[in-house]
Amino acid sequence: MARSSNPCFRCSLARWTSGLGLAGWVAALCLAAVDGKAIEPPERFGDIPSDSIAVASIDLAALRDKPEMKLVPWEIADVACREQLGFSLSNVESIDVTLGMPSPMPEFGCSIRFANAADIGDLSDEMATPVEVAPKDESLRFRDLLEYPMIRVAQRDERRVLVGTQGTLRRMLSQRIQAGGPTVALVQSSSAPIRLAFNFSKVRDLVSGFYEQSEPTIPEPMREDIANIIALTENVMIEVQRTSDEGLRISFGTSSEPNAAELMSCMDRLRAEGAKIARENLDVQLELDESLSDAMREAITSYSDRVQGFVETEKLWSVEGDRVQLHMENSIMANYSTIGVLTGLLLPAVQAAREAARRTASMNNMRQIVLSLFNYESANRKFPGRVVRNENGEPLLSWRVMILPYLEENELFHEFRLDEPWDSEHNIQLLDRMPAIFLDPRQETPPGHTVFLAPYGENSGWPDESFRISQITDGTSNTISVVEAAAHLAVPWTKPDDLDVDQFQGDSWMPEGLGANVSMFDGSVRFLSRAIDFEVLRALFTMQGGEAVNVP
Repeated sequence: MARSSNPCFRCSLARWTSGLGLAGWVAALCLAAVDGKAIEPPERFGDIPSDSIAVASIDLAALRDKPEMKLVPWEIADVACREQLGFSLSNVESIDVTLGMPSPMPEFGCSIRFANAADIGDLSDEMATPVEVAPKDESLRFRDLLEYPMIRVAQRDERRVLVGTQGTLRRMLSQRIQAGGPTVALVQSSSAPIRLAFNFSKVRDLVSGFYEQSEPTIPEPMREDIANIIALTENVMIEVQRTSDEGLRISFGTSSEPNAAELMSCMDRLRAEGAKIARENLDVQLELDESLSDAMREAITSYSDRVQGFVETEKLWSVEGDRVQLHMENSIMANYSTIGVLTGLLLPAVQAAREAARRTASMNNMRQIVLSLFNYESANRKFPGRVVRNENGEPLLSWRVMILPYLEENELFHEFRLDEPWDSEHNIQLLDRMPAIFLDPRQETPPGHTVFLAPYGENSGWPDESFRISQITDGTSNTISVVEAAAHLAVPWTKPDDLDVDQFQGDSWMPEGLGANVSMFDGSVRFLSRAIDFEVLRALFTMQGGEAVNVP
């Protein structure tokens, strides 16, 4: 079979398929139709493991018949596949995909069905190794991808080809496979040409762990409902329907009808609380933005009122048995005014999600910093002093320099001259080599500056000299070790300069937003709200204050 050798086209195709991710691989690995003796393929989904985390199914034959797909360049795709890969895309009837548990390498497999016979031998030799026969099963042939040897193409039936990572492929080919299961049942129950079922119960513990880490960054009124949604959701189903009127269907499965009703109630409360927070944030922004004219301010307020009304009155989901159905009818999605409302609802949510992600990233950096402090203490039987001084008592370097060996920055540490100040001719050259762990993802700071500071003051915070953990008599879980300060308080990371808590009242040292991340001397990282009582905050800054206080 003749194939084009145009390298530019192959490179473009490779970039296209890699950009599409899994969908691109599915398109690139569909194989050639050839004549041959017909072999009855196994029942559909018969090679999809029952413990799949997710199952996706695409009926290409049904898609080609949809009126909405008339303008898709099927002919061009067909010729491109024949010339570059050696197969006819029009011969592909369906593609079923299985995803396994998360691991260092994503585990997946594709089962590709053809209208007529196909042969993996027609896959381009530039993409795969020569065809091999399985030593214990002569009916099974396989090829490995040249650039991705962990991905294999296998064939036992001439109208079905399997593609996937080797571990998943072995399971799909095994005669002992337990096929089907609840995730496959969801996909089988739908007639939509594109559907995806996700078994949420398989990863509930993993999601719960991520949620617990980020919980301090989530507004308190929303926490219980989010936790309940995680607990109640068993699976998620996404369907692209056959007709334009039906549009997209998204539903959340639970274990019972009462649980579905409770799930919908949680969603209702979340959207109401989310809209309330979004409106409050908008009002604050309008008040602070002096560049807006009165007319524009009134227009934005009017639009916000309409969004609020939509949230309070529009029925976005309903309970159907043990499932909560999200309403995404095409008529709604096509209505420009409604799209504007949905945009007004979604943008604050997206911004809030981004802010939560930044807070979580900041917390992770602080965890690494406080862990290095404990590793320092374990090796030296004491914590580093806040300030490194010379024999005359003159300040030289910061505690951040002293923990470098415990942040896997041993080489950088040994480049410092510990008997010279941070801004000496030699040491100042190391300022721009600040480890990324001292960067705060939430805030922009000058190069070589950090907002992760040690609190200090009269009878408060870190002492200048090294100290033992036994000196923290207020309790390690009640004593702040490092704070995330506002950007304008950032200091050169090597300079022995930190946060003098005696100079600030209340939350004036905190970054913009709802509050600040702080680490404690027990190794934990917490999020402190701006609403924290000043006396409680002062008590958390002391090591030996004797106050009876708990972190809020």
